[in-house]
Amino acid sequence: MLRYPYTITPEENGTFLVVVEGIPGAFTACRSESEARDMALDVALTMLSAMMDDGEDIPLAPTPKKTKPGGFVDIPAMAEVKLTIYQAMRRQGVSQVRLARLLETDPKSVRRLLDLFHVSRWDHLEMGLAALGYRARVTVEPVPPASSRVACGNRGEARP
Repeated sequence: MLRYPYTITPEENGTFLVVVEGIPGAFTACRSESEARDMALDVALTMLSAMMDDGEDIPLAPTPKKTKPGGFVDIPAMAEVKLTIYQAMRRQGVSQVRLARLLETDPKSVRRLLDLFHVSRWDHLEMGLAALGYRARVTVEPVPPASSRVACGNRGEARP
């Protein structure tokens, strides 16, 4: 599981700065501490998506340094699989066009497969992984009640 720590810092103008550690440029200003917690996932996914667009490596999650209030951004499973496909493509020198040929589909489908904000079908993700020599394994674990609404789902949606 990709899990990035984030910090929340009160600013002099009454806003709160949220910074996701380990993801360059992953910061935003919010009106409240609760909004900052809600925005941590969105800013993390936005910057990871930008890094993919720019052809950059995806950073590993750093070891947290708990000096300021904050928490953790848990990258959703689907986004983590998409990031794995992207990293495998980079390591193997496989372009989106080449992956489309391997999957017998069109490049537009591969772009959607890599889009962190697009809800892809799991079988398509598994086919993408398999074409690159990977497979998905699933781990399910209980979520502590206090963190069940923080950094989950796409675009920071709360779990039911």
